[in-house]
Amino acid sequence: MGLIAVAVILLSTAALTIYLAMPREEPFTGPGVNFTEITLSSVEVKFLGWVVEYDALSASDFAQHVAAFTWVSPTGLYIDETGTLGGDVPADVVKSARDGGVLVLPLVANRNFDRQTAHKILTEAETRDSVIGQLESFLAQGGYDGINIDFEDVPEGDRDGLTQFMGLLASRLRSKGKLVTIDVPAKTYDATIGWAGAYDYGALGDVCDLVIIMAYDYHWSSGPAGAVSPLDWFEDVVRYASSVIPASRLMIGMPFYGYDWPTGGTASGVTFDEALQMSAEMNRTIRFDEATGEYTFTYVRDNTRREVWFQGAKSVELRLQILKNHGLDQAAAWRIGQEDPRTWEVIRRG
Repeated sequence: MGLIAVAVILLSTAALTIYLAMPREEPFTGPGVNFTEITLSSVEVKFLGWVVEYDALSASDFAQHVAAFTWVSPTGLYIDETGTLGGDVPADVVKSARDGGVLVLPLVANRNFDRQTAHKILTEAETRDSVIGQLESFLAQGGYDGINIDFEDVPEGDRDGLTQFMGLLASRLRSKGKLVTIDVPAKTYDATIGWAGAYDYGALGDVCDLVIIMAYDYHWSSGPAGAVSPLDWFEDVVRYASSVIPASRLMIGMPFYGYDWPTGGTASGVTFDEALQMSAEMNRTIRFDEATGEYTFTYVRDNTRREVWFQGAKSVELRLQILKNHGLDQAAAWRIGQEDPRTWEVIRRG
């Protein structure tokens, strides 16, 4: 065999090897889900939505659909590493809320969800008392209806400290007619270690006006691809939470967002509109996964297979029906501005 023939064979073999190693998409089978033809049912609930200060669409969506809300929680406040309250609440969101008869519960977080900041607030009495005083003054000056505490990545050893902080905050604010609410990670049993370990559902339910369970990120940006809030897990979260927190003080948070995962990499967040645009650009089929109650599709970009999971109005309806089936009528969503526009056909103010 000549050198040229050998070279051709070797090149052909190499090309075949590269071809076989390339990621594959499922065959395109048609237009997929037609969202305009999906049948929806409205569900009567008391609804809280988080409105972010860094996305103008979030505030405008809230203003347009204010009639669906009982509470709004605008973001923008934080406690920094020195224990100082910083940030502000968007004035346009407050105005829309006041015009629509919606209660305003500004969200305050440990800045950048810093673990040491949370630890300092919850373990140093001077810092704790200062933070409580600052929050009391802020609410009084702004005439807000309450506060939404979103301390995340709290050390599991500070579990009792978190409950004590919330109890002291409630005793100060409730006498002023203010609501005290807290956001907590989802869990299906009383885990005392790990990300959710610091959050004592039962004890927090005793001292807070609302405990808001963040029932999302079952699959998260740094993990493997999959449903953000699969229905079976969501119901398990609801079942456990409702067994230790009175229904009047329990609120379940749902996702309005999705993720776009590259194989072996970190996902990017996607909104409903972004997911639809992406699937159209890549000529991919969107399918509804009935088991999880979410929408999904795959595509290949830059020789990397990617997998997308996201929410639609039907996703919201299914989760609200689970709440109602468990005797609950209070729901929240992260976040306003990311949703399927038809979501507002589903949520009806209770």
